[in-house]
Parts: sequence; C-alpha cells; structure tokens
Amino acid sequence: MMNTGIRIARHLAVVLLCCLVACTSNDPQEPVKQDSVNTTAAADTTKKPSQLNADGIDTTAFSVTDSTVQLKSGPFPAPGGRVVNVMVTGVDARLGSNTLHADANHLIRFFLDSGCVEIISIPRDTEADAGFADSTGLNRLTNVRANRSRESYHKAVAEIAGVAKIDHWVEFGFSQAIGLLELLGYRDNATSTLRVLRSRQAYASGDFQRSYNQGQFIRQVMLRHFQNTDGIVGDIAIRAALVLVETDLTYDRVTSILDALRSHGFGTSADRAWVRLKPSVIAKFKVYDFNNENVNQINTMISNKISKLGLDSVPITTETYERRLNRIIEGAAADSAKSPQRVIGKLRRPYEQRAWLQVPDRSLRKQHRDRLTGLLMSAYQRTKNQPAADRIKQYLELEDKANK
Repeated sequence: MMNTGIRIARHLAVVLLCCLVACTSNDPQEPVKQDSVNTTAAADTTKKPSQLNADGIDTTAFSVTDSTVQLKSGPFPAPGGRVVNVMVTGVDARLGSNTLHADANHLIRFFLDSGCVEIISIPRDTEADAGFADSTGLNRLTNVRANRSRESYHKAVAEIAGVAKIDHWVEFGFSQAIGLLELLGYRDNATSTLRVLRSRQAYASGDFQRSYNQGQFIRQVMLRHFQNTDGIVGDIAIRAALVLVETDLTYDRVTSILDALRSHGFGTSADRAWVRLKPSVIAKFKVYDFNNENVNQINTMISNKISKLGLDSVPITTETYERRLNRIIEGAAADSAKSPQRVIGKLRRPYEQRAWLQVPDRSLRKQHRDRLTGLLMSAYQRTKNQPAADRIKQYLELEDKANK
C-alpha cells in the first residue's frame, strides 16, 4: 500500500500539469466539422431551485438535461504580476496514429505574484484558420493542431484567449488520460470519469457545457488537493507524471510554479481559481461536483439521457481495443528477427501514447506493456540507439514506483 507522501505527491504532480481532461476519442481521423448544437441551454426543467455551496457546486440534485449557472463574459478577476500560461490539450489520435486533433483545449494561467489560477476553456469547434478553404467548414481549432502544427495551434489559442503567448504546453491522449486519472485517485472508475468529462450529447449546449465541465474539473482538483502539497517534494510522482504526458515542462519549472503559488496564498480560498469560456458567450451551465462518488452517478444519468434521445453509438469495447493493440505487438514481434527499424516504426507511437494504460485488467495491462517495451528497447539497442532504450527503461522504473 502506497504511503501518504507518495499519494499526496501524485495529486501534486497531476494538479500542476493540469492534465486531468483528456476528453479524447479513439476513432475519428478525418478533419472535424462543426457540431450542430445550440449555443444556449434549454430552460431549466427541474422543480427544485438551484442551491450552490461556497465553491459554486450545485447541491440540489444531479441533472444532465439543462443548466443552472449563468456564465457571462465578465466580470472576472484581473490579477497582476507575473503570469505563466500553460496550454493543456487533450488530443484525439487513433491507436498508433500521428494525426492529432485538439479535442480538449484549456489554457491554464498561473498568476505567480497573486496566488491565483485562471482556466480558459475553449470549445473545439471554435473558428480558427486550419488551412482549409472557407467553404469546407473545417476551419476549426480542433483541426489546426492536426492540419498545421503545434506552433500554429498555440498561436490560434493565444489569439482566441487574448493572451500574448503560450509559455509551456502539455498534450496527452486517451490512454495517458486514464493513467493520469488513476494517479489522481480515480483508480477504479477512471474510464467512466473520462466518459463524463467527454460527454456532450446529453446537454442542450453540447460542446460548450463539455468544455465548461472540463474546466471545472481542473479547478476542483486544484482546490481540493493543493492544501496537501505543502512540504511534499514528491520527486518520484512528479517525474512520473511528467514522462507520462508530452510536455516541455521540467521538474524544476513545475516545483517553482508550485512554490510561487503557495507563497502567495493559492489554496486558501475557492475564489483564487475560476473558469472562463472563450470565445465569450452568454449561456447557462450546470456546475457539477466531480468527486469520486458523484462521477459514477453522473455517468449513469448521461447514459440514460443519451439512450432516451436515441443517440447510442457502437462503442469500442475493451476486447476490440485489446485485439488491435495485440495485433500491433504481434506484427512487431514478427519483424523483430529481421528488421528492428520496422519494429520501431510500429511500436514507437503506441509507446508514446502509453497504449497499455487503456487495458483495464492490470495483469493483462502489464503483459502488454512489458512485451511492447521489451521489443522496442531491443530494437533501439540493435540500431545503436542506446539512449532511446535507456529512456524507456527509466520510464518503466518511474511508472512502477509511482504505482506501488
């Protein structure tokens, strides 16, 4: 059983990365067109008046039919001093694919001298130049990352959010999100938690509510766990979280941001963190409490709502995913005797995606992980790329230590 220090440090690492909203899917690879959703929610149909607690959480009853909180374009706090802008992106990439759609877009602004955090959540279908003809309907933020580059995507986000630049970035896909949620404490319901955060069809305001939900999830996790980080170095956990995602953040940078926030009072009041939706719209949003107990109930209600609306789709099952992963590994194994380069070509991207983390059975997960990484390390060694093999070994050691 892991000790309290490591468990708290896990929360610290994931909170600082702000990477709790993967919100990606597994299949679509074509450029994404705009969803046909209303920009405002339906009128509230619940009979009880909404009651919000001090943190702005609806305490009346669960409902996924409509909304209770009026989110306007302002006013919002305007803290001064130094600010660090970290772009957190949940990417949609099929197993083994290098095509990355930006399906979850959250700019986290750390106001170091004020001890405040602003979360700017941007719906994926926000208009942005993705390099397509105007008549295609494909010039959406989600497609900028896929069709252009990370740099172009960051410039588009900065323009939409009204900030000068993006200082750091974090990107991760579906499997990595599962791992992050497990680190955060959603060990037994990471998949259902991710489904709740990805859901849009159950809401009248569609992707607007989804984006707002994700921003609120980040905010709540920060406020809930930040007070437990004081004095905890968490070297293993922070380093493990950093290598789980793709990011330009370093261990030293993460700890310096934490120290600055703590020294200026972050965590002492819920008012020190807030969520904005950009581009600015006037719409009603329901504020959910995404604690571990509530997530399962929200997930059940979403399923019921989608079923009643006739919006059920054929999901990718665990068995389907495992078969696909296993075929990739088997194909690489067949090539291992003659062509280590082909092994690298087949397994490099699934390794970067941490594809095994999507396998719920932990024994099978470890089998897939060890076989995939074993083949890949051997291929790197045979091609005289020992540093790449060493990096995989170091990652595995960190993952094992963090999961003790």
